[in-house]
Amino acid sequence: MNRFALAAAVLAFVASPAFAEPSGDWHVAGKVSSFAFTLKCRFKAEGARLTGECQDASTNDPKLATGKVHPLAAGRVQGDHVTWTYQSSFLFTKFNVTYNGVQKGDRMSGTITTQGRTGAFTSTRG
Repeated sequence: MNRFALAAAVLAFVASPAFAEPSGDWHVAGKVSSFAFTLKCRFKAEGARLTGECQDASTNDPKLATGKVHPLAAGRVQGDHVTWTYQSSFLFTKFNVTYNGVQKGDRMSGTITTQGRTGAFTSTRG
């Protein structure tokens, strides 16, 4: 390989976007409007596809039970962006909760969208 080809290959590698690797266990803290909550999520990335589940850990509402498991209905990894959706419910209403975040190593943060409302989340792997 000549020097020009080698330099081009190194430059292409260095200039390529970072790819998230979200597989593993994550502790997620989120807030939508005045509703704060934490989740324990377990993800598995297979190429661009993200699968797994999130389990309710705690909320700021003592009337809500913890421990409910939400299988991911959709999930995607694109570069350092990670998106996942699961279905949740409150009383008799079912709704989707969508997370759209950016992963940097063992941390991730971004936005939550549900029922026409938006919020924010942070998470750490481990």
